[in-house]
Amino acid sequence: MNKALFLSLLVLVLGTGLIQADPVYKWVDAQGNVHYTDHPRPGAVKVQLPKSQTYQPPSMNDMPTPAPEASTETPTTGYQQLNIASPADQATLWYVDEVPVSVSLVPNLRTGDTLTYNMDGQTIGPTTETSVTFKNIPRGEHTVSVTLNAANGTSLSAGPVTFYVQQKTILGPKPPR
Repeated sequence: MNKALFLSLLVLVLGTGLIQADPVYKWVDAQGNVHYTDHPRPGAVKVQLPKSQTYQPPSMNDMPTPAPEASTETPTTGYQQLNIASPADQATLWYVDEVPVSVSLVPNLRTGDTLTYNMDGQTIGPTTETSVTFKNIPRGEHTVSVTLNAANGTSLSAGPVTFYVQQKTILGPKPPR
């Protein structure tokens, strides 16, 4: 059986080379349908197929040098990123009456710069803390934002982030799983 398998594979490999070398013919039947075949027939025209497309990657020496990355700093404040890290946008918080709000800031807060947090008109700050807690939060929809006040008088804002607070009810004493 191994000999038969070997001969089958040999025929397949050799046959593949022959199939690739066969010409292709095009002909049109009486209804106007176009047909392609590898067998010549009366009225068929031999079709010249283009060579297979190949790709030669450039050598590493020919690769262009990447341009230096443009600065992502905000020109007015010098910070690259200010985001509200928590709570997450559209999050639902269960059975809480205090909501911690934290920010992600790149680079870290510089000397002389402050943050002001605002949730539903309630303000905490200016402060140098990157995390604060709002207390006595009722159930419902809430919105939080933060403003970075740079010492040079410029500012940068993040948010608003919307989140929801759910409390226990008679019908739903436990949060969904």
